[in-house]
Amino acid sequence: MASTEMENLKVGMQMMMKQGFAPKFDGEMDPLHLRKVVQDAQERMPAEPGVSFVPITFGGVTGEINSKEGNEKDYIIIYIHGGGLICGNAYSSRGYASMLTAETGRDVYTLDYRLCPENPYPAPVDDCVAFYKGVCEEYQDTPIYLIGESGGAYLSIAVTIRLREEGYRLPAGIVPYSAPIDFRANGEQINREFEGNKDFTVTPNGLTTLGKLFDPTLEYSEDPVAHPILDDFHGFPPVLLAWDESESLAVDQNIIVEKLQKVGGSVTYKSYPDCFHAFATAGRGTEESRDILKDTIAFFEKNK
Repeated sequence: MASTEMENLKVGMQMMMKQGFAPKFDGEMDPLHLRKVVQDAQERMPAEPGVSFVPITFGGVTGEINSKEGNEKDYIIIYIHGGGLICGNAYSSRGYASMLTAETGRDVYTLDYRLCPENPYPAPVDDCVAFYKGVCEEYQDTPIYLIGESGGAYLSIAVTIRLREEGYRLPAGIVPYSAPIDFRANGEQINREFEGNKDFTVTPNGLTTLGKLFDPTLEYSEDPVAHPILDDFHGFPPVLLAWDESESLAVDQNIIVEKLQKVGGSVTYKSYPDCFHAFATAGRGTEESRDILKDTIAFFEKNK
């Protein structure tokens, strides 16, 4: 059973969705309209007091450093925003990223990766890899974590697979909240229709639609970077997962856990009842998201 705070947040979100002020990723979505809705919603999130936002460019990709006076420099966090790979940027990431830097006492890097449908796969992954490598080159001896929700969670996993295959330095750990690992739109996509699916933000049909925007020619249907369900997750750094048991992507999370356990990977995970997709970014707002935030900080400290 969800906390009272979570139930109140869900009611508020559903009201905002009915009024057009919060996004719903379903089979009838208009990606450009949805982009504006998400942008407006994310920009309403207040930034943490005392956090500065420094423009940066790494690997030719622009972004920001969310930093606060007195932050320690023993590790770096790269936050890859969600939004179905069709929405968001570094500026709209400030609400969650600034809270993350305030809570961890570390600098949080955000980026403006290219978005679908104008820039389908592999553009978003290419940008995240280039940005990560640029940060690595600048800070060769500093542990770097990847964290993201939804589309950003997918990108955290996809970047790790690409880096592993290239033999490049891997992140110290990754934290993918509610990651989709199958965007195939060729009829082979995993079935996310299950008893108990209460997802009011991302429907199975919505994920199919996103897949068509992500890989419109179906050229990459056998590429494990595009569709990590095709990978076995060997050689991964430590992974922390958190998700809602009733979200469409609960199926994906269970598969990730099974794959990592099968190859002996280090995986810590927890599922929560009756929340919503990618609720972890509510941060301090609910009992459940506070619990995830505490676990995330402990994960960073343990693996640095």
